[in-house]
Amino acid sequence: MKILLKSVFVAMAMLCVAGYAFSATASKEMRPVKIGYVNLEMVFDQYKKTAESRTEFEKERDSQQKEIAKKQEELRKAQESYEKQKDVLKPEEKKKTEEEIQRLQQEFYNFVGAANQKLDEKKNQLIEARLKEIQDAIKEFAIKEKYDFILNAQAILYGPEGTDITEQIVKFLNKDAK
Repeated sequence: MKILLKSVFVAMAMLCVAGYAFSATASKEMRPVKIGYVNLEMVFDQYKKTAESRTEFEKERDSQQKEIAKKQEELRKAQESYEKQKDVLKPEEKKKTEEEIQRLQQEFYNFVGAANQKLDEKKNQLIEARLKEIQDAIKEFAIKEKYDFILNAQAILYGPEGTDITEQIVKFLNKDAK
């Protein structure tokens, strides 16, 4: 199903390009259509701000992991203490300690879940910000260099030499990222 949708998307994109090319040739303006394509994954990976975002995310992840380790250690100590004393505890004290350990376990699991969710949100936020910057830079580059179309390389099965402008986009993007 995914391949079929991708094929339909590629076919639609090619029809749009062909239609535009035909209409441009039929109009009074007889300039050739300028088309380029970009490997967005490569642009994303080579964008300087992507590395900065990764560093920011890793700091956040490390901070969360330290908190998780701290809470896990508290839980481990409580369990060890209980195991050492459970044979000498009165039944009501034993029950109270077991309930406390269960509460600590639940808090730990809730904290881990919340931390993971927070990290996922942070990661998505950083990715979306970088992709928006890349998209804006590609648009700016297209206008500056008078491209009619810049396509995603994933939608291109073949492109003539010189139409892959990935490196140009990376340079354009990184010169503004300083």
